[in-house]
Amino acid sequence: MQNSSDDAYDRSVKIKGRTAIDIEHKNILTEDEKRISNKISSIYGVDLEEAKEIHLNYHLYRISSFLFDRARKHGMTYSMFQNRISNTNIIEHAYGVSQGEMIEMAAVDKLYKELCSLEYGAKEDRYISFYS
Repeated sequence: MQNSSDDAYDRSVKIKGRTAIDIEHKNILTEDEKRISNKISSIYGVDLEEAKEIHLNYHLYRISSFLFDRARKHGMTYSMFQNRISNTNIIEHAYGVSQGEMIEMAAVDKLYKELCSLEYGAKEDRYISFYS
């Protein structure tokens, strides 16, 4: 039985871009995250190092988007977000996600805690502490 990602590659037009990476990420287990860089290498026809960078940037974009959406819902403006995000370790979190070390929403939760602590001072949250 073929999965949906195999079906996408069997089409006469090869899917590329974020859509292709989204397809690879659909319904995967965390430990499968590491293997996606190999598939990205195949999709784009690039070496593994460049595929890892593409994979990292994919998660960096998604984490940033989720994080800004959450911050905006809680009243943070874009300029405030930009100032605070530069003081976080978002790239390390995106790398951890691309390596299967954590899921995206855990990274978003931890980074949101960092953003809030920059604004309000460090407050302990028992749910976010779970990821630390």
